[in-house]
Amino acid sequence: MKYELAIAHRVCPKLAKYATGFNDKFEMVKANTNSILKALKGIKTKLFIILDGCPQEYVKFFNDTFMNFEDIEYELILTSSIENAATYAKQLELLYSVAKDAQYLYFSEDDYIYKEYAFKAMMDFLKQPKVDFVTPLDHPDRYSYIVPETRKVEIKVSDYCHWREIGTTCCTFMTTNKTFISAVKKLAAYGQGSMDAVMWIGLTKDCIFSPSATIVKIWKYFFGKKTDSGIDLVTVAAWRWYKWSLPFGKKYHLWGPIPTLAVHLSKTTISPCIEEKEFNVNYKDN
Repeated sequence: MKYELAIAHRVCPKLAKYATGFNDKFEMVKANTNSILKALKGIKTKLFIILDGCPQEYVKFFNDTFMNFEDIEYELILTSSIENAATYAKQLELLYSVAKDAQYLYFSEDDYIYKEYAFKAMMDFLKQPKVDFVTPLDHPDRYSYIVPETRKVEIKVSDYCHWREIGTTCCTFMTTNKTFISAVKKLAAYGQGSMDAVMWIGLTKDCIFSPSATIVKIWKYFFGKKTDSGIDLVTVAAWRWYKWSLPFGKKYHLWGPIPTLAVHLSKTTISPCIEEKEFNVNYKDN
């Protein structure tokens, strides 16, 4: 392989509604980039940086930052505020172009702070059987009502952390080139207008074969709180997007770390099991 890892990294100059830790997006991007650099130490990497509607100071910052790293071959892709779904589709296109040259492929966003061994931990765990995708984030919804109470959970141990099989995540994740090529059509759904959770249910088939989970969903949909019905609507949408491939297509296995390998700088996705001092930023909640 020419590269151990290929990354398609999305950068947007707008501060998200639920952003936390920073009041200035450029400062967040610099902290994110610094943590990525530390986590990529010693990994031969192809890095695509998608700058979506970013001012010139972003271009200068990334050129100044990456031009002298021997292990990182980088390329800037400038887009004109095409926004979320379209930049994800661009990630898919770019990673597909190098899929045969890189052992691992990573979809990356600009509002994460990583542990220094985050990429090594993900690459290491992807070597295990029945591990197709990994996320660096231990999602807080794994500890709440949003995950069906009937879901069976498997835990595995690696040299870096524990891992838990999960059904959905967001659009920051890693996979192998072999899995990427086999799943690329299903991965395209988010760029075509699907929700991220819908795309993941299409891949993992989370709970769709569980009679008890189905009963719980139906009960919550009709009798539960309004907030309880979201996952049911996502499941319905997954059937609409994936049709017969949902029950009969390949089932992929998605895993998340315990404790988290990254902080997602959004108030809605801060893992409840983190030590803030472990991360390379003076992290403070707004």
